[in-house]
Amino acid sequence: MREITDEIRQEIKDMIFDYYAEECEVDKSEITMESNPTEDLGSDSLMFVELIEMTADKYDLDIKLQSIGKYMLKTPMDTMADVVDMFCKIYQYGNDVVDQ
Repeated sequence: MREITDEIRQEIKDMIFDYYAEECEVDKSEITMESNPTEDLGSDSLMFVELIEMTADKYDLDIKLQSIGKYMLKTPMDTMADVVDMFCKIYQYGNDVVDQ
């Protein structure tokens, strides 16, 4: 298990906000932790998969989409705070995120 520091959490949040701002063509300053990725930003599931792959590459993680899918079934991503928390857990637990 990797340690999630404040610095890593901020780095992950910035990466996610930058990604959504670019892909959804919105100003990063308009995105808040309460923003709904789908309703407020217009994101879709393919963007989410791309973000998972980007995170796996950046942090050298071996992530199976099945594990993430199982986690998401029990933990919906309704806000950007949910998304940031999930990606921090992916960083921390990898494929074992489903057991968290």
